[in-house]
Amino acid sequence: MFRYRYELRDTNDLLATGHLSLDQPLEAGDHVTIGRTRGQVRSVEATFGSQELQLIVELLPAATNR
Repeated sequence: MFRYRYELRDTNDLLATGHLSLDQPLEAGDHVTIGRTRGQVRSVEATFGSQELQLIVELLPAATNR
């Protein structure tokens, strides 16, 4: 199980934060769905003192969010 602490962003605006657990690892460029929102992974980084990875997700344009 891969555990992430995510930030969902629209360009530089922070839209949401939260926690996400997935069976498969994510890499930059991957598409991911958080709730009903689709995004593209911008970066995945280790976090100091935590077993979670920091996940930065860029909101995809509305046309691809259906």
